[in-house]
Amino acid sequence: MAQERKSIFGEHLRRHALSYGFGFALLFISCYLQLYIPELIGRFTDRLEHSLLTREEAWRYGIGILTVGAGVAFFRSISRIYLFRLARRLEMRLRNELFAHWETMSARFYDERRVGDLMAYSISDVGVIRETTMGALFNAMEAVVLIVIAVVTLSATVDPWLTLWTMLPLPLLSLLAYRFQRRMQAQSNDIQDAIARMTSRVQEFVAGVRVVKAFAREESERERFGADNRAAAETNLALVRTQSSFSALGSIVVGASVFVSVVVGGWMTLRGMLSLGDFAALNTTLSLLVGPVENLGKVVHQIQRGVASQRRLLELFRTPPDIADDERTDMSVVDIEGDIEIRNLTFCYPGQARPALRDVSLRVPKGATLGVVGRVGAGKTTLVHLLVRLYDPPEGTIFLDGRDIRTIPLAVLRDRIGVVTQETFLFSSTVRDNIAFNPHPTTEDQVKEAAEIADVYKDVRTFSDGFDTEVGERGISLSGGQRQRLGIARAVIKRPSVYLLDDCLSAVDAVTEERILHRLRAATRGRTTIIVAHRVSAVRHADLIAVLEDGRIVETGTHESLLRLNGRYAEMVRMQAPDAEGTLVEEGVSG
Repeated sequence: MAQERKSIFGEHLRRHALSYGFGFALLFISCYLQLYIPELIGRFTDRLEHSLLTREEAWRYGIGILTVGAGVAFFRSISRIYLFRLARRLEMRLRNELFAHWETMSARFYDERRVGDLMAYSISDVGVIRETTMGALFNAMEAVVLIVIAVVTLSATVDPWLTLWTMLPLPLLSLLAYRFQRRMQAQSNDIQDAIARMTSRVQEFVAGVRVVKAFAREESERERFGADNRAAAETNLALVRTQSSFSALGSIVVGASVFVSVVVGGWMTLRGMLSLGDFAALNTTLSLLVGPVENLGKVVHQIQRGVASQRRLLELFRTPPDIADDERTDMSVVDIEGDIEIRNLTFCYPGQARPALRDVSLRVPKGATLGVVGRVGAGKTTLVHLLVRLYDPPEGTIFLDGRDIRTIPLAVLRDRIGVVTQETFLFSSTVRDNIAFNPHPTTEDQVKEAAEIADVYKDVRTFSDGFDTEVGERGISLSGGQRQRLGIARAVIKRPSVYLLDDCLSAVDAVTEERILHRLRAATRGRTTIIVAHRVSAVRHADLIAVLEDGRIVETGTHESLLRLNGRYAEMVRMQAPDAEGTLVEEGVSG
């Protein structure tokens, strides 16, 4: 649906056509009343010129002008509120749609984009769209309605030829708008891109502020931000110069209309072809048109910025998710049991020529535990990403319960797999909310039980507000080990069919690791578990251990059989735990 969208503005106007019709009706009444004031001034002037004006009439005209002015203010303010509310609704809807669209996108989408760019879409571009449908649309309609009513009224009540000559310069504004629109749109595109770059720079600095301070790089970061800031300012100044030129030329056009009105209208008045009251009405009407007509320069500028932001947003909305349910998806699948088979899996990340995994084949029966070890960059985390389809594996390479993983509905797959990622991400909320980050309702007892299994309950009890303690952005108030254990608790509380634990114990000591693994073995009994680790101590109790190197499986077996093999796994044991080597080897020999 979103991919077929051609115009955000057009869709919005069609959706709220009746509401906009009512708002513009109120605006029409306001404009009509506004142009009735010159009519009253004209009558007043004629009566005054012929010495026919009485005190009572002067009061009536004054009260009449005051009443009409109050009506103008009332209807104009009501129409503004009504129309601006519709623009705010568009802003809210667009942000909701953006967020929903982002949720459908795969990890690849975020790998290729900066966070600041995405923030610019949601804040800057959507804000420009709102301003365009709010201020620009209102001002454009007000100017058009005022000009049309003025031309009709002056032609009927003053003189049609004088009205024609007076209004004749105004069409030049359309020509100016046409001549300036391409330049203003290109500059508007540049502004939105500059804002995105500057937002990315700020986001990157905030995320890495500790690194910046640790390496005393504040000055260089200031210079980098200053360069982006200057580029944004210069881009804005270029647009300001263009807009100022357009506005200046527009003022000359309006001045030409006033010149014609004063010279020709004054000559006709002196010749008796026009009454003084009509002359006053004509020039009062023109004075009321000056502001709205000059605002057309701002309107053109705002519309061009709106068109630029619309183009950026439509490009984003038209970007389809590369991982989604399709015609191959078997929607009858509502659960998975956890039997995993990998057949000759070779996988390259998008844009990479070198495979991250090469010809990997494994079988993990339901309820079994697989340990995966290897050096940094061996492909361990890639395997986890493919099992939850953060990236799509090649067709016919990964099977769950005998089905190709690509035929299982994404919602079912990810609901029935509990993942603890290598870098535990915590949300800016409470400890409880982070543990109970689960689509299914959870009880307080379940939260406590998950915390106990993850060996974090005793830590939580020391927090000032217990489970209601705010963890800060990304869990900044917690230690690395506490963050990892909360991540484990978050997976445990799901009670999934498959656990994927991606090096989630690297920040805890060996004693805590053993305690957590002991509790996890009890909690995951009967459930398929894949433990990815650098430390071999985390996988030694697994039913099967696979050693990855350069994307290939170089060894498979149990802890004991791999020790007897005396290959890569045994070497890792010796390197990681020289003091405990005797104990580990004894286990292997006795096995």
